[in-house]
Amino acid sequence: MRGKIKISCPLTGQVKVKGSEFFLVMIGRKAIKEKIDGGRFLLPAFISGVLLIGAFPPLEQGYLAWFALLPFFISLLNLNPKRAFLSGIAFGLPLHLYLNLYLANVLFPYLPTALALVAMAAMVVYISLFHGLFALAASYVLRLDRGWFSALALPSAWVLVEYLRSVGFMGYNVGYIGYSQWGYSFLLNISSLYGYWGLAFLIVLFQAIIALAVKEKLYSKELYLVSAVFVVFFFAGLFLPGLAGIEGQENGEKLQLRAALIQGNIRPDIVVDEGRESVLGTYLELSRKALQENPGLDLVVWPETVVSLDFNRGREHPPELRELATEYGVSFLYGARLREEGNLYNAIVKLEDGVDEVRAYHKHRLVPFVEFFPLEELLNRLLQLDLLLGSYSEGEDLTLFELDGIPLAGVVCFESYFGDHTRLFAAMGARHIFVLTNDAWFGESIGLELHAQAAAIRAAEAGVGVTQVANSGITISFDHFGQELFRGGKNEADIFIVELDLAKRATAYTRYGDFLPAAAALFLLIAVTFIFLSNRHRSN
Repeated sequence: MRGKIKISCPLTGQVKVKGSEFFLVMIGRKAIKEKIDGGRFLLPAFISGVLLIGAFPPLEQGYLAWFALLPFFISLLNLNPKRAFLSGIAFGLPLHLYLNLYLANVLFPYLPTALALVAMAAMVVYISLFHGLFALAASYVLRLDRGWFSALALPSAWVLVEYLRSVGFMGYNVGYIGYSQWGYSFLLNISSLYGYWGLAFLIVLFQAIIALAVKEKLYSKELYLVSAVFVVFFFAGLFLPGLAGIEGQENGEKLQLRAALIQGNIRPDIVVDEGRESVLGTYLELSRKALQENPGLDLVVWPETVVSLDFNRGREHPPELRELATEYGVSFLYGARLREEGNLYNAIVKLEDGVDEVRAYHKHRLVPFVEFFPLEELLNRLLQLDLLLGSYSEGEDLTLFELDGIPLAGVVCFESYFGDHTRLFAAMGARHIFVLTNDAWFGESIGLELHAQAAAIRAAEAGVGVTQVANSGITISFDHFGQELFRGGKNEADIFIVELDLAKRATAYTRYGDFLPAAAALFLLIAVTFIFLSNRHRSN
């Protein structure tokens, strides 16, 4: 082609170019258009991630979790593995940036700004990679073109990926989709049968069925089949747990414990300083006030690490605390920073009037990179920091505390996110589980509500009441169904006098633990093998 050709440029209007240059211009414009169009496949997943935010605090519209994934799932039906993986990350980034932004209250005051930004970004990307892994697996599942299998495989893969995220040193469960249902106590029955995993499975299965039906990937018989599976799983979860008897409510009488929950509202930087006697003094003063105004209390509960103990010098409670317990004839359950046999533990200790034995529980699940950090000295040296990272040791034994013959249990802070741990106390006979925590680190952010969500799920799973006692909020209690009984305020010193229900019901999850992730893995293995052999037989 010779001469000049006139073309229209969207930026400059009409221009004249040589014929030989025309093809270069068109190629360049095509590349730009493909680059712009090429990123559009991420939009549905991004929209789903943003929609799911509404199911969590402060909006807490939990019903959104049952529909928010639809754009993401429908788009997955048309994506290759690479694009599916990127789409999963696009889903996770806005969601987990929002859900974990509360950690800025911890990172930025104690780390250099650049390091805090890197740490925050790394965490969000790390968690989002799990959604990428789910989407990658989903793309291969959908390529098998078996509608019934796709509908059941998507929730199975989701549960497995969430389970993988919960195990090991890096286990971190904040922002799980099922936690958004904590306000619907009737739905929490599902977790008493299947554990938390049942909520996630059913939420994803419901949307997988809709997405596949909309895209006509399910034949009528397949649609009936997978819909029947959903209905059976859903209603079994709702009603089968109700068949279990409830201990502690015989003859219409309730077995209860009258307790004072002390929320001291002390700044976290003061709490972590072992030399500050003002922490103990504040809690002694509030406890004395509670005992004076409310005679006949059975128990006083303090939150995490408000006392410093050194059992290397002898297993003794603080003298002032023992004197108070003796004066009023009451027992105390309190959180302590405990040194013993060369180790530092985040512990729960029980003091009972007239009993010399000192029983303590050592925290098992440590917060990654905060309570457990194997490279603490190297990091401090390289970055010229002076941070107390990884100072705590893991506990080994499970401990039950008894009060007038009633078995009680306690876990510390982060541990309430792990149902496979808290259920063990219910299996041992605990009639109530306390979560002692210091959430003052998170200010008034949604981190407080996110932590409280976990306690509701744990109560329903284990079939026992769970009460979280916090230094600054949220102090909150749930009955054995996971129904909220009361909630304290944030960032205020307060005393809560409560009648704790000690009723208990047997649950399948307490007995069998995380059987649903194992069943999901087994289903995927058997189904993929069957489909592979079936396709191979047809080809022959």
